[in-house]
Amino acid sequence: MSSADGPVEMGTLVRHARELRERIWRDPHRPRYHLMPPEGFVNDANGAIYWNGRYHVFYLARSPIPDPDNPGADRWVEVWDHVSSADLVRWTYHPPALRPRHDGSTPNGIWSGGAVRGAPEPTLVYYVPGQGICLAVAEDDDLIRWRELEQNPVIPADADGEFVVYDPGGWYEDGTYRLLVGNRNNRPGYEGDCTSLFVSRDLVDWKYEGPFYQSRREWTDLEEDAACPEFFPVGDRHMLLFHGHRPYMQCHYYLGRYVDGRFEAELHGRMNWPGGQLGGPEALTDPNGRVVFFGWVYEAAPDFGWGRWMEKGWAGAMTLPRILSVRDDGTLGIAPAPELESLRRRPRSVANVSIPADGEVDLPEMAGDTLELALTIDPAQAEEVGVKVRCAPGESEETCIVYVPAKRKLRIELMKSTLDPHINYGVPAQTAPLTLNPDEPLELRVFLDRSIMEVYANGRQCMTQRVYPTHADSLGVRLLARGGAAKAVRVEAWDMNPAAPW
Repeated sequence: MSSADGPVEMGTLVRHARELRERIWRDPHRPRYHLMPPEGFVNDANGAIYWNGRYHVFYLARSPIPDPDNPGADRWVEVWDHVSSADLVRWTYHPPALRPRHDGSTPNGIWSGGAVRGAPEPTLVYYVPGQGICLAVAEDDDLIRWRELEQNPVIPADADGEFVVYDPGGWYEDGTYRLLVGNRNNRPGYEGDCTSLFVSRDLVDWKYEGPFYQSRREWTDLEEDAACPEFFPVGDRHMLLFHGHRPYMQCHYYLGRYVDGRFEAELHGRMNWPGGQLGGPEALTDPNGRVVFFGWVYEAAPDFGWGRWMEKGWAGAMTLPRILSVRDDGTLGIAPAPELESLRRRPRSVANVSIPADGEVDLPEMAGDTLELALTIDPAQAEEVGVKVRCAPGESEETCIVYVPAKRKLRIELMKSTLDPHINYGVPAQTAPLTLNPDEPLELRVFLDRSIMEVYANGRQCMTQRVYPTHADSLGVRLLARGGAAKAVRVEAWDMNPAAPW
């Protein structure tokens, strides 16, 4: 019989781990096939890279460290968790790539940043509160071990200048490293969202080059910002993808031209609207030339899920991998990665379903909460058409996805999504722009994964929504038409196999 302390402590840890696993698994709102950690709180995607035959994604998580202000106690601070996949569907969980030092030199954690695109060696850039912009270089091809630069912070937090030192992003181009630093620039004429360009030949000595682009008020409001910037070519354009903190947590992008080291924005768009839950975006380009997008799906709560994870043991997830492209008309194309089709099982379909004016059609064979739905709907003369999901038998709970042709809007109605009094979306619906061409049907692909809903429309729009039905039988699917009759040309459904670690 061994002496007590080690084995007993390990046995206790294993028992607690199994109890936590079972508790999390029983939670009816925990997604089954979205990328998320086995436990704990997750937010920003903070680095995405294809390397050595695998897709790698890093994201902010939380880990306890000794609290320097409270001896004997811990505090939860940001770390960079790391996962990888060969197929964008099934993920392997690795040890954290970046974490605070236990010597107290990084007491506020490791904040957001990204992977330096195209760097000769995999390189991460990140912000350390109170210190500045830091860099780490991979020491192995599995990207498990990372060497932090001795010269960190390479751009100090207290550096004087018109730039703001905050969550960075970067790329490598023609022998030069380039970083976009901060979410604003204070140069007159560059008010609103803006980020600042720095360049270096050696990762150590950085030169400030000025604002990277100029926003316009017909696109964004003065209070908006551009954090966690990602810059990359897509089609015949360049995209600047970024996170916005105000007036609500969201995701923006610009498409435009990259000329003489500066970005000339030509088109602005959003990927989240009031009532929705998407932020902290990242993207990589894979060997096939595809731009693969990930974003943080936060909880619909005032604290983005911090309280939920302390109560439930988990909160937050990544979006499904999305493929971004530039369409023939110069606008953004967005579609789910085709690899997700490998999760499909139990296919079923119906065709040519008439939807009466101001009526609904129940599709009991399509019901579920872990589904992919594909719908082609001819609006005909209807003023509004769409589909209801997560419907309770008595209609006490339901979430409506509705297209309004005259207003060129796609809407997710939230008034009856949940009976939980703690959920407050702040608006009755999340509403996104969507314009269909004459005689073009509405084509929806709806991914339901417990509390996450992703709605793709006609290859050029995607909405991200959290829903929390309280009834276990809130599983129904119903077609709807308002102000005129319509027809569902085809409706397909698949149950989706789980892809979570357990």
